[in-house]
Amino acid sequence: MNLYQRALASIVRRIPKTLILLIIVLILGNIMLSSLLIVQSVDETKEAMLRELPPIVSLSMDFEKYQELLEDGVMDIPWITFDDLENIERAAGKYIKSYDYSMRTGLQTDSLKRIEQEGGFSFGFGRQTFNCVGTQIPLFTALETGDAEIIEGRTFTQQELEQGSPVVIMSKELAAENDLVVGDTFTLECVISTFDANFQEVVLDTLHYDFQLIGIVQYKSMPAQEESRGGMFGGFDFERERLNNLLLPNRFIRDYNTKWMETISNYYGGAGGGFQEADFNPLTTVPSINYVLNSSEEFDQFVRLAATVLNNDLYVFTSQEDNFKNVAQPLESMRGILNYVFYITLGSSVVVLALVLFAFVRDRKKEIGIYLALGERKGRIILQLIIETVAVGVIGAALAVTSSTYLASVITNFMLPTQPVEETPAFMMMESVLAKIDYASILQSFNIGLDVITIVFFFIAIILTIIIAQLIASVYILRYDPKQIMV
Repeated sequence: MNLYQRALASIVRRIPKTLILLIIVLILGNIMLSSLLIVQSVDETKEAMLRELPPIVSLSMDFEKYQELLEDGVMDIPWITFDDLENIERAAGKYIKSYDYSMRTGLQTDSLKRIEQEGGFSFGFGRQTFNCVGTQIPLFTALETGDAEIIEGRTFTQQELEQGSPVVIMSKELAAENDLVVGDTFTLECVISTFDANFQEVVLDTLHYDFQLIGIVQYKSMPAQEESRGGMFGGFDFERERLNNLLLPNRFIRDYNTKWMETISNYYGGAGGGFQEADFNPLTTVPSINYVLNSSEEFDQFVRLAATVLNNDLYVFTSQEDNFKNVAQPLESMRGILNYVFYITLGSSVVVLALVLFAFVRDRKKEIGIYLALGERKGRIILQLIIETVAVGVIGAALAVTSSTYLASVITNFMLPTQPVEETPAFMMMESVLAKIDYASILQSFNIGLDVITIVFFFIAIILTIIIAQLIASVYILRYDPKQIMV
Protein backbone atom coordinates (compact mmCIF):
# COMPACT_ATOMS: atom_id res chain seq x y z
CA MET A 1 0.00 0.00 0.00
CA ASN A 2 1.55 3.26 -1.08
CA LEU A 3 1.49 6.59 0.72
CA TYR A 4 -1.71 7.89 -0.89
CA GLN A 5 -3.60 4.65 -0.35
CA ARG A 6 -2.65 4.70 3.34
CA ALA A 7 -3.87 8.29 3.63
CA LEU A 8 -7.21 7.47 1.98
CA ALA A 9 -7.69 4.39 4.16
CA SER A 10 -6.94 6.42 7.28
CA ILE A 11 -9.57 9.04 6.32
CA VAL A 12 -12.22 6.39 5.65
CA ARG A 13 -11.49 4.36 8.82
CA ARG A 14 -11.71 7.39 11.09
CA ILE A 15 -15.04 8.89 10.00
CA PRO A 16 -15.88 10.60 13.35
CA LYS A 17 -12.51 12.35 13.52
CA THR A 18 -12.70 13.18 9.82
CA LEU A 19 -16.10 14.81 10.39
CA ILE A 20 -14.77 16.75 13.38
CA LEU A 21 -11.89 18.11 11.29
CA LEU A 22 -14.27 18.83 8.40
CA ILE A 23 -16.64 20.82 10.63
CA ILE A 24 -13.78 22.81 12.20
CA VAL A 25 -12.39 23.72 8.76
CA LEU A 26 -15.91 24.58 7.54
CA ILE A 27 -16.55 26.94 10.45
CA LEU A 28 -13.14 28.61 10.34
CA GLY A 29 -13.28 28.75 6.53
CA ASN A 30 -16.68 30.45 6.58
CA ILE A 31 -15.46 33.12 8.97
CA MET A 32 -12.29 33.70 6.97
CA LEU A 33 -13.92 33.76 3.55
CA SER A 34 -16.94 35.85 4.54
CA SER A 35 -14.61 38.42 6.11
CA LEU A 36 -12.44 38.40 3.00
CA LEU A 37 -15.48 38.79 0.73
CA ILE A 38 -16.81 41.81 2.63
CA VAL A 39 -13.40 43.52 2.68
CA GLN A 40 -12.99 42.84 -1.04
CA SER A 41 -16.54 44.05 -1.80
CA VAL A 42 -15.97 47.34 0.02
CA ASP A 43 -12.76 47.90 -1.95
CA GLU A 44 -14.42 47.02 -5.26
CA THR A 45 -17.38 49.32 -4.51
CA LYS A 46 -15.03 52.18 -3.71
CA GLU A 47 -12.96 51.61 -6.85
CA ALA A 48 -16.06 51.39 -9.04
CA MET A 49 -17.53 54.61 -7.66
CA LEU A 50 -14.26 56.53 -7.80
CA ARG A 51 -13.74 55.50 -11.42
CA GLU A 52 -16.96 57.34 -12.29
CA LEU A 53 -15.79 60.57 -10.65
CA PRO A 54 -13.14 62.99 -11.94
CA PRO A 55 -9.76 62.88 -10.13
CA ILE A 56 -10.28 66.03 -8.08
CA VAL A 57 -8.28 67.18 -5.08
CA SER A 58 -9.77 69.96 -3.00
CA LEU A 59 -7.61 72.33 -0.93
CA SER A 60 -9.79 73.85 1.75
CA MET A 61 -9.62 75.30 5.22
CA ASP A 62 -9.64 73.03 8.25
CA PHE A 63 -12.56 74.68 10.05
CA GLU A 64 -11.80 72.97 13.36
CA LYS A 65 -8.31 74.50 13.43
CA TYR A 66 -9.74 77.83 12.32
CA GLN A 67 -12.21 77.72 15.20
CA GLU A 68 -9.38 76.90 17.62
CA LEU A 69 -7.42 79.93 16.41
CA LEU A 70 -10.43 82.17 16.96
CA GLU A 71 -11.02 80.74 20.44
CA ASP A 72 -7.36 81.37 21.26
CA GLY A 73 -7.76 84.99 20.18
CA VAL A 74 -5.45 84.70 17.16
CA MET A 75 -6.24 87.56 14.79
CA ASP A 76 -3.49 87.05 12.23
CA ILE A 77 -5.07 84.12 10.36
CA PRO A 78 -2.63 82.44 7.91
CA TRP A 79 -4.88 82.72 4.87
CA ILE A 80 -3.78 81.10 1.65
CA THR A 81 -2.36 83.57 -0.89
CA PHE A 82 -1.90 83.80 -4.64
CA ASP A 83 1.82 83.18 -4.05
CA ASP A 84 0.88 79.85 -2.46
CA LEU A 85 -1.15 78.88 -5.53
CA GLU A 86 1.74 79.77 -7.82
CA ASN A 87 4.16 77.74 -5.68
CA ILE A 88 1.86 74.71 -5.84
CA GLU A 89 1.56 75.01 -9.59
CA ARG A 90 5.34 75.23 -10.00
CA ALA A 91 6.03 72.29 -7.69
CA ALA A 92 3.27 69.90 -8.78
CA GLY A 93 2.14 71.32 -12.10
CA LYS A 94 2.89 68.11 -14.01
CA TYR A 95 0.06 66.37 -12.15
CA ILE A 96 -2.48 69.18 -12.67
CA LYS A 97 -4.88 69.13 -15.58
CA SER A 98 -6.61 72.32 -14.41
CA TYR A 99 -7.53 74.10 -11.22
CA ASP A 100 -10.30 76.45 -10.26
CA TYR A 101 -11.35 78.49 -7.25
CA SER A 102 -14.52 80.41 -6.58
CA MET A 103 -14.64 83.81 -4.94
CA ARG A 104 -17.95 84.62 -3.26
CA THR A 105 -20.02 87.69 -2.59
CA GLY A 106 -23.63 88.71 -2.14
CA LEU A 107 -25.57 91.28 -4.14
CA GLN A 108 -28.52 93.19 -2.75
CA THR A 109 -30.86 94.36 -5.49
CA ASP A 110 -34.48 94.78 -6.44
CA SER A 111 -33.67 94.58 -10.14
CA LEU A 112 -33.89 90.78 -10.26
CA LYS A 113 -36.50 88.38 -8.86
CA ARG A 114 -35.38 85.42 -6.76
CA ILE A 115 -36.79 81.91 -6.77
CA GLU A 116 -38.14 81.89 -3.24
CA GLN A 117 -38.21 78.91 -0.90
CA GLU A 118 -41.37 76.84 -0.75
CA GLY A 119 -43.52 77.68 2.23
CA GLY A 120 -42.82 81.41 2.04
CA PHE A 121 -39.22 81.35 3.31
CA SER A 122 -37.51 84.60 2.26
CA PHE A 123 -33.74 84.89 2.03
CA GLY A 124 -33.54 88.64 1.60
CA PHE A 125 -33.86 91.25 4.35
CA GLY A 126 -36.27 93.67 2.71
CA ARG A 127 -34.32 93.42 -0.52
CA GLN A 128 -33.52 90.60 -2.96
CA THR A 129 -30.15 89.00 -2.16
CA PHE A 130 -28.21 86.83 -4.59
CA ASN A 131 -25.18 84.64 -3.96
CA CYS A 132 -22.48 85.31 -6.55
CA VAL A 133 -20.20 82.38 -7.31
CA GLY A 134 -16.98 83.12 -9.17
CA THR A 135 -14.85 81.04 -11.50
CA GLN A 136 -11.27 81.23 -12.71
CA ILE A 137 -11.36 79.04 -15.83
CA PRO A 138 -13.86 78.53 -18.68
CA LEU A 139 -14.44 74.86 -17.81
CA PHE A 140 -15.23 75.69 -14.19
CA THR A 141 -15.49 73.04 -11.50
CA ALA A 142 -19.25 72.46 -11.68
CA LEU A 143 -18.91 71.64 -15.39
CA GLU A 144 -15.80 69.49 -14.86
CA THR A 145 -17.49 67.40 -12.17
CA GLY A 146 -20.79 67.10 -14.05
CA ASP A 147 -22.62 68.91 -11.26
CA ALA A 148 -23.97 71.31 -13.89
CA GLU A 149 -24.14 71.56 -17.66
CA ILE A 150 -24.60 74.44 -20.08
CA ILE A 151 -27.92 73.81 -21.84
CA GLU A 152 -28.08 77.15 -23.67
CA GLY A 153 -25.43 79.66 -24.67
CA ARG A 154 -21.80 79.25 -23.64
CA THR A 155 -19.36 79.47 -20.78
CA PHE A 156 -16.91 82.33 -20.13
CA THR A 157 -14.06 83.20 -22.46
CA GLN A 158 -10.55 83.56 -21.08
CA GLN A 159 -10.62 87.27 -21.92
CA GLU A 160 -13.87 87.79 -19.98
CA LEU A 161 -12.37 86.03 -16.97
CA GLU A 162 -9.16 88.07 -17.05
CA GLN A 163 -10.98 91.42 -17.46
CA GLY A 164 -13.75 90.64 -14.97
CA SER A 165 -16.41 91.42 -17.56
CA PRO A 166 -20.04 91.79 -16.36
CA VAL A 167 -21.20 88.58 -18.00
CA VAL A 168 -23.29 86.09 -16.10
CA ILE A 169 -24.46 82.48 -16.24
CA MET A 170 -27.60 81.52 -14.31
CA SER A 171 -29.90 78.56 -13.82
CA LYS A 172 -32.69 77.95 -16.29
CA GLU A 173 -35.21 78.41 -13.45
CA LEU A 174 -33.87 81.85 -12.50
CA ALA A 175 -33.75 82.92 -16.15
CA ALA A 176 -37.36 81.83 -16.64
CA GLU A 177 -38.44 83.63 -13.44
CA ASN A 178 -37.04 86.90 -14.87
CA ASP A 179 -38.04 86.30 -18.54
CA LEU A 180 -34.40 86.32 -19.63
CA VAL A 181 -32.86 84.47 -22.56
CA VAL A 182 -29.26 84.06 -23.68
CA GLY A 183 -27.96 87.31 -25.15
CA ASP A 184 -30.18 89.59 -23.04
CA THR A 185 -28.63 92.54 -21.22
CA PHE A 186 -30.13 93.64 -17.92
CA THR A 187 -29.18 96.28 -15.36
CA LEU A 188 -28.67 95.51 -11.69
CA GLU A 189 -28.75 98.24 -9.07
CA CYS A 190 -26.56 96.76 -6.33
CA VAL A 191 -27.03 98.39 -2.94
CA ILE A 192 -24.21 98.60 -0.39
CA SER A 193 -25.71 99.20 3.03
CA THR A 194 -25.10 98.76 6.74
CA PHE A 195 -26.92 99.43 10.02
CA ASP A 196 -26.59 102.35 12.36
CA ALA A 197 -26.61 102.30 16.16
CA ASN A 198 -30.42 102.01 16.14
CA PHE A 199 -30.28 99.04 13.77
CA GLN A 200 -31.73 101.08 10.96
CA GLU A 201 -30.44 100.45 7.45
CA VAL A 202 -28.07 103.04 6.04
CA VAL A 203 -27.58 102.93 2.27
CA LEU A 204 -23.96 103.85 1.59
CA ASP A 205 -23.84 103.49 -2.19
CA THR A 206 -25.67 102.06 -5.18
CA LEU A 207 -23.65 100.51 -7.98
CA HIS A 208 -25.10 100.00 -11.45
CA TYR A 209 -23.96 97.08 -13.59
CA ASP A 210 -25.13 96.13 -17.06
CA PHE A 211 -24.92 92.33 -17.17
CA GLN A 212 -25.13 90.17 -20.25
CA LEU A 213 -26.59 86.68 -19.89
CA ILE A 214 -24.23 84.43 -21.85
CA GLY A 215 -25.26 80.97 -20.63
CA ILE A 216 -27.94 78.97 -18.87
CA VAL A 217 -27.07 75.97 -16.70
CA GLN A 218 -28.99 73.02 -15.39
CA TYR A 219 -27.84 71.60 -12.06
CA LYS A 220 -27.58 67.95 -11.22
CA SER A 221 -29.86 66.79 -8.41
CA MET A 222 -28.46 66.46 -4.92
CA PRO A 223 -27.60 62.93 -3.68
CA ALA A 224 -30.40 60.55 -2.82
CA GLN A 225 -30.13 60.96 0.96
CA GLU A 226 -30.65 64.72 0.62
CA GLU A 227 -33.58 64.25 -1.74
CA SER A 228 -35.19 61.90 0.74
CA ARG A 229 -35.22 64.74 3.25
CA GLY A 230 -36.34 67.29 0.70
CA GLY A 231 -32.84 68.79 0.61
CA MET A 232 -33.71 70.63 3.79
CA PHE A 233 -31.38 71.75 6.55
CA GLY A 234 -32.89 73.68 9.43
CA GLY A 235 -35.91 74.62 7.28
CA PHE A 236 -33.73 75.86 4.42
CA ASP A 237 -33.62 74.12 1.03
CA PHE A 238 -30.02 74.37 -0.18
CA GLU A 239 -30.67 72.57 -3.45
CA ARG A 240 -33.34 75.07 -4.39
CA GLU A 241 -31.23 77.99 -3.20
CA ARG A 242 -28.40 77.28 -5.61
CA LEU A 243 -30.85 78.00 -8.43
CA ASN A 244 -30.47 81.65 -7.39
CA ASN A 245 -26.67 81.60 -7.85
CA LEU A 246 -25.17 84.07 -10.28
CA LEU A 247 -22.03 82.62 -11.91
CA LEU A 248 -19.50 85.38 -12.61
CA PRO A 249 -15.78 85.82 -13.34
CA ASN A 250 -13.64 85.83 -10.21
CA ARG A 251 -12.16 89.16 -11.27
CA PHE A 252 -15.58 90.81 -11.26
CA ILE A 253 -16.32 89.51 -7.74
CA ARG A 254 -12.89 90.57 -6.54
CA ASP A 255 -13.42 94.13 -7.83
CA TYR A 256 -16.91 94.26 -6.31
CA ASN A 257 -15.66 93.02 -2.91
CA THR A 258 -12.89 95.61 -3.01
CA LYS A 259 -15.43 98.35 -3.67
CA TRP A 260 -17.69 97.01 -0.90
CA MET A 261 -14.82 96.88 1.63
CA GLU A 262 -13.71 100.38 0.71
CA THR A 263 -17.23 101.79 1.11
CA ILE A 264 -17.83 100.08 4.47
CA SER A 265 -14.36 101.02 5.74
CA ASN A 266 -14.82 104.67 4.84
CA TYR A 267 -18.15 104.76 6.67
CA TYR A 268 -16.81 103.25 9.90
CA GLY A 269 -13.19 104.36 9.78
CA GLY A 270 -13.52 107.91 8.53
CA ALA A 271 -10.84 109.68 6.58
CA GLY A 272 -7.96 108.33 8.64
CA GLY A 273 -9.03 104.71 8.75
CA GLY A 274 -10.00 103.97 5.21
CA PHE A 275 -9.71 100.66 3.43
CA GLN A 276 -6.26 99.71 2.15
CA GLU A 277 -6.62 97.47 -0.90
CA ALA A 278 -3.06 96.19 -0.52
CA ASP A 279 -4.01 94.64 2.83
CA PHE A 280 -7.06 92.85 1.43
CA ASN A 281 -6.69 89.13 0.56
CA PRO A 282 -9.41 88.16 -1.96
CA LEU A 283 -8.89 84.45 -1.26
CA THR A 284 -10.49 84.79 2.20
CA THR A 285 -13.87 84.41 0.43
CA VAL A 286 -12.80 81.19 -1.33
CA PRO A 287 -14.19 77.99 0.26
CA SER A 288 -11.77 75.72 -1.61
CA ILE A 289 -9.28 75.49 -4.47
CA ASN A 290 -10.13 72.52 -6.67
CA TYR A 291 -7.40 70.73 -8.61
CA VAL A 292 -8.33 68.37 -11.43
CA LEU A 293 -5.48 65.90 -11.81
CA ASN A 294 -4.47 63.90 -14.85
CA SER A 295 -5.20 60.67 -12.97
CA SER A 296 -6.62 59.66 -9.60
CA GLU A 297 -3.49 57.53 -9.09
CA GLU A 298 -1.42 60.72 -8.84
CA PHE A 299 -3.14 62.01 -5.71
CA ASP A 300 -0.40 60.99 -3.25
CA GLN A 301 2.41 62.41 -5.39
CA PHE A 302 0.54 65.67 -5.95
CA VAL A 303 -0.30 66.17 -2.27
CA ARG A 304 3.24 65.37 -1.15
CA LEU A 305 4.76 68.01 -3.40
CA ALA A 306 2.00 70.60 -2.90
CA ALA A 307 2.01 70.29 0.90
CA THR A 308 5.77 70.80 0.95
CA VAL A 309 5.58 74.22 -0.72
CA LEU A 310 2.30 75.26 0.94
CA ASN A 311 3.52 74.74 4.52
CA ASN A 312 0.21 75.88 6.02
CA ASP A 313 -1.48 73.65 8.61
CA LEU A 314 -4.73 75.61 8.35
CA TYR A 315 -5.44 74.12 4.92
CA VAL A 316 -5.88 70.44 4.07
CA PHE A 317 -6.03 68.42 0.86
CA THR A 318 -8.94 66.03 0.38
CA SER A 319 -9.78 63.72 -2.51
CA GLN A 320 -12.76 61.74 -3.76
CA GLU A 321 -11.37 58.76 -1.84
CA ASP A 322 -11.40 60.79 1.40
CA ASN A 323 -14.95 61.80 0.60
CA PHE A 324 -15.94 58.16 0.06
CA LYS A 325 -14.46 57.20 3.43
CA ASN A 326 -16.28 60.10 5.10
CA VAL A 327 -19.67 59.23 3.60
CA ALA A 328 -19.18 55.47 3.90
CA GLN A 329 -17.98 55.49 7.51
CA PRO A 330 -20.17 52.50 8.52
CA LEU A 331 -18.89 50.51 5.54
CA GLU A 332 -15.27 51.49 6.19
CA SER A 333 -15.62 50.66 9.90
CA MET A 334 -17.04 47.25 9.06
CA ARG A 335 -14.22 46.71 6.56
CA GLY A 336 -11.61 47.56 9.20
CA ILE A 337 -13.15 45.22 11.77
CA LEU A 338 -13.49 42.29 9.36
CA ASN A 339 -10.01 42.83 8.01
CA TYR A 340 -8.73 42.21 11.53
CA VAL A 341 -11.17 39.30 11.90
CA PHE A 342 -9.70 37.63 8.82
CA TYR A 343 -6.12 37.75 10.09
CA ILE A 344 -7.11 36.86 13.66
CA THR A 345 -9.11 33.88 12.37
CA LEU A 346 -6.19 32.87 10.16
CA GLY A 347 -3.83 32.90 13.15
CA SER A 348 -6.36 31.23 15.43
CA SER A 349 -6.95 28.53 12.84
CA VAL A 350 -3.32 27.46 13.09
CA VAL A 351 -3.60 27.17 16.88
CA VAL A 352 -6.99 25.41 16.90
CA LEU A 353 -6.08 22.98 14.14
CA ALA A 354 -2.68 22.29 15.69
CA LEU A 355 -4.33 21.33 19.00
CA VAL A 356 -6.95 19.14 17.32
CA LEU A 357 -4.42 17.47 15.05
CA PHE A 358 -2.04 16.92 17.97
CA ALA A 359 -4.81 15.03 19.75
CA PHE A 360 -5.43 12.97 16.61
CA VAL A 361 -1.74 12.18 16.21
CA ARG A 362 -1.50 11.05 19.86
CA ASP A 363 -4.32 8.60 19.25
CA ARG A 364 -2.28 7.14 16.39
CA LYS A 365 0.97 6.71 18.31
CA LYS A 366 1.08 2.95 17.89
CA GLU A 367 0.35 3.18 14.16
CA ILE A 368 3.13 5.74 13.73
CA GLY A 369 5.48 3.67 15.88
CA ILE A 370 4.86 0.62 13.67
CA TYR A 371 5.59 2.66 10.56
CA LEU A 372 8.88 3.81 12.09
CA ALA A 373 9.76 0.28 13.26
CA LEU A 374 9.24 -0.99 9.72
CA GLY A 375 11.76 1.57 8.48
CA GLU A 376 9.42 4.26 7.18
CA ARG A 377 11.04 7.68 7.12
CA LYS A 378 9.61 10.36 9.40
CA GLY A 379 9.31 12.74 6.49
CA ARG A 380 7.01 10.36 4.60
CA ILE A 381 4.87 9.82 7.69
CA ILE A 382 4.47 13.60 8.10
CA LEU A 383 3.65 13.84 4.39
CA GLN A 384 0.94 11.19 4.82
CA LEU A 385 -0.58 13.12 7.72
CA ILE A 386 -0.48 16.32 5.67
CA ILE A 387 -2.19 14.62 2.71
CA GLU A 388 -4.94 13.34 5.00
CA THR A 389 -5.65 16.70 6.63
CA VAL A 390 -5.30 18.69 3.39
CA ALA A 391 -7.78 16.37 1.64
CA VAL A 392 -10.33 16.86 4.41
CA GLY A 393 -9.52 20.56 4.56
CA VAL A 394 -10.09 21.07 0.84
CA ILE A 395 -13.53 19.47 1.14
CA GLY A 396 -14.32 21.74 4.10
CA ALA A 397 -13.06 24.76 2.18
CA ALA A 398 -15.22 23.81 -0.82
CA LEU A 399 -18.28 23.63 1.43
CA ALA A 400 -17.31 27.01 2.95
CA VAL A 401 -17.23 28.55 -0.54
CA THR A 402 -20.85 27.54 -1.11
CA SER A 403 -22.09 29.08 2.15
CA SER A 404 -19.76 32.03 2.75
CA THR A 405 -21.58 34.42 0.38
CA TYR A 406 -24.81 33.98 2.34
CA LEU A 407 -22.97 34.37 5.66
CA ALA A 408 -21.25 37.53 4.39
CA SER A 409 -24.66 38.98 3.44
CA VAL A 410 -26.03 38.19 6.90
CA ILE A 411 -23.02 39.81 8.60
CA THR A 412 -23.35 42.89 6.38
CA ASN A 413 -27.06 43.29 7.12
CA PHE A 414 -26.39 42.87 10.82
CA MET A 415 -23.48 45.32 11.05
CA LEU A 416 -24.57 48.05 8.64
CA PRO A 417 -27.27 50.63 9.37
CA THR A 418 -29.63 51.53 6.53
CA GLN A 419 -28.52 55.15 7.01
CA PRO A 420 -25.23 56.55 8.34
CA VAL A 421 -25.19 57.70 11.95
CA GLU A 422 -24.19 61.22 10.96
CA GLU A 423 -24.96 62.56 7.51
CA THR A 424 -23.07 65.40 5.93
CA PRO A 425 -25.09 68.60 6.45
CA ALA A 426 -26.63 69.96 3.26
CA PHE A 427 -24.78 73.28 3.45
CA MET A 428 -21.43 71.44 3.56
CA MET A 429 -22.43 69.33 0.57
CA MET A 430 -23.28 72.47 -1.35
CA GLU A 431 -19.82 73.91 -0.69
CA SER A 432 -17.82 70.77 -1.45
CA VAL A 433 -17.15 69.72 -5.04
CA LEU A 434 -16.28 66.29 -3.62
CA ALA A 435 -19.78 65.70 -2.25
CA LYS A 436 -20.95 63.54 -5.14
CA ILE A 437 -21.26 60.27 -3.21
CA ASP A 438 -24.18 59.46 -0.94
CA TYR A 439 -24.63 56.55 1.44
CA ALA A 440 -27.73 55.20 -0.33
CA SER A 441 -25.93 54.90 -3.67
CA ILE A 442 -23.00 53.18 -1.94
CA LEU A 443 -25.32 50.55 -0.47
CA GLN A 444 -26.95 50.07 -3.88
CA SER A 445 -23.55 49.53 -5.48
CA PHE A 446 -22.34 47.22 -2.71
CA ASN A 447 -22.45 43.64 -3.93
CA ILE A 448 -20.93 40.53 -2.38
CA GLY A 449 -19.70 38.03 -4.94
CA LEU A 450 -17.01 35.44 -5.46
CA ASP A 451 -14.37 35.56 -8.15
CA VAL A 452 -11.71 33.08 -9.17
CA ILE A 453 -8.83 35.03 -7.60
CA THR A 454 -10.58 35.16 -4.22
CA ILE A 455 -11.37 31.44 -4.30
CA VAL A 456 -7.79 30.55 -5.22
CA PHE A 457 -6.40 32.83 -2.49
CA PHE A 458 -8.78 31.27 0.05
CA PHE A 459 -7.80 27.70 -0.83
CA ILE A 460 -4.13 28.60 -0.65
CA ALA A 461 -4.66 30.17 2.79
CA ILE A 462 -6.56 27.11 4.03
CA ILE A 463 -3.98 24.64 2.68
CA LEU A 464 -1.04 26.58 4.13
CA THR A 465 -2.82 26.87 7.48
CA ILE A 466 -3.47 23.15 7.59
CA ILE A 467 0.11 22.28 6.60
CA ILE A 468 1.56 24.55 9.29
CA ALA A 469 -0.83 23.17 11.92
CA GLN A 470 -0.06 19.57 10.93
CA LEU A 471 3.70 20.19 11.09
CA ILE A 472 3.36 21.68 14.56
CA ALA A 473 1.25 18.73 15.72
CA SER A 474 3.52 16.09 14.16
CA VAL A 475 6.91 17.34 15.23
CA TYR A 476 6.17 16.79 18.92
CA ILE A 477 5.42 13.08 18.41
CA LEU A 478 7.95 12.27 15.73
CA ARG A 479 10.93 13.64 17.61
CA TYR A 480 10.93 10.39 19.65
CA ASP A 481 12.13 6.94 18.51
CA PRO A 482 9.60 4.12 17.83
CA LYS A 483 9.90 2.56 21.32
CA GLN A 484 9.24 5.85 23.08
CA ILE A 485 6.29 6.60 20.82
CA MET A 486 4.65 3.22 21.49
CA VAL A 487 5.08 3.39 25.25
